[in-house]
Amino acid sequence: MANKKLIAAFSLITAVIILIVYTPSCKNSVKKTHDAKAVLNNNLNDSFNVRPLTNIKYERTDQRLKHGKYMVTSILQCLTCHSPRDWNAPGAPPIAGKEGSGGTTLQEDSITRIIAPNITSDKETGAGTWTDDMLARAIREGVGHDGRALNWQMPYWTFRNLSEEDLASVVVYLRTLPPVHHIVPPTKLSAEEKLGTEKSLSPLTEPVATRDLSDPIKRGSYLVKIGECVGCHTSHAEYNPGLLGGRNEISRFGKTAFSANITADASGMAYGPEGFIFVIRTGKGGTLSPIMPWIAFKNMNDEDLKAIYAYLKTFPPSQHYVSSQPPFTHCAICGIKHGFGDKNKRIKPAEIKLDSRVYKQYVGTYRDDIYNSSFIISKEGNKLIGQQWENGPKTELIPQSESQFLAAGWVLPVNFVKDKNDRVVQITESTDIGRTFKKIK
Repeated sequence: MANKKLIAAFSLITAVIILIVYTPSCKNSVKKTHDAKAVLNNNLNDSFNVRPLTNIKYERTDQRLKHGKYMVTSILQCLTCHSPRDWNAPGAPPIAGKEGSGGTTLQEDSITRIIAPNITSDKETGAGTWTDDMLARAIREGVGHDGRALNWQMPYWTFRNLSEEDLASVVVYLRTLPPVHHIVPPTKLSAEEKLGTEKSLSPLTEPVATRDLSDPIKRGSYLVKIGECVGCHTSHAEYNPGLLGGRNEISRFGKTAFSANITADASGMAYGPEGFIFVIRTGKGGTLSPIMPWIAFKNMNDEDLKAIYAYLKTFPPSQHYVSSQPPFTHCAICGIKHGFGDKNKRIKPAEIKLDSRVYKQYVGTYRDDIYNSSFIISKEGNKLIGQQWENGPKTELIPQSESQFLAAGWVLPVNFVKDKNDRVVQITESTDIGRTFKKIK
């Protein structure tokens, strides 16, 4: 049952290959993320599939160098993991002169050590002898220069969304990082973790097309995907505050913080675009935890930050007050203690009047075969009831229209879709990253 609960909480994020457990800037407990990773990879490969390396060599151009530097030092956050950082300064910036030299320990215990390698051009201790495709394959496919599977904390599941040109620009810039001689001990994984990681990898066999970034919403969507905002800012709770509704207790670098609600609700991102830019550029006046990689995000230009803001505003608002500042009090929504927890309560969403006789057409089982998940819809009296897995907890679906329904504690609203014959044939989750479930009975 615990595994099924995790599927319900996480499977939305896997739909856009932004796995909550594969997070560059947040990490919860080792056991929780490991168990979740095992659940999420429903379609594991039978073996370790590795794309053979090619002889590709990306042309070095001034434009690629400039754009690659912009991507690496901002939205992709590469240097926040692959550099020693000054933890006494606001945001913990990379130490000047040591950018890319690695050595940042992300996780360590008696069995496991996850440590970011040296990716400078040093030939003895860094990436100076790696080919362009070694870097490209590691970034988007999770396979190291030596053919081993990289731990999920290298966010290749997110970077799979990088277009060919953006990838080329990133590689071109990384090849120019000045050499820093710094020996970094290797990452160590348990046999179970190593096997699970290997079987979860999937080679990219087709080019990733360049996105249309002319529209701010589309531009913001792309940046949010490669920046992995959803994974940190969407709760892992069984009763979910909603997509981007915050609450994750994130422990990293010896520090702990709760991810913020970044929906458009008054309890979340209630400020305008200029306020958003101020928060990102200054780390909320230097008070924002360095676990949130604002020290990298602040390097984005106004156009990109405004596009991210515009895209985030398209998500349903989530009423969920969250703070990393004590006192920590129990939250009735997500079920844990965090700052402002006592300001929250579970509220039944407002509904429109709808003749319950129409609910009969919605009853059935709907399945998403890609991620091995289901919705079971039933009618009980005058109510439409939803379950996110067989024998899972029952939740009333609250009508917002004849086709759209809210479910308190679900990540997103759902929409019932009819075919040309006026028959309900599928359920879609609202927003552009929602899943689609086909009616199977």
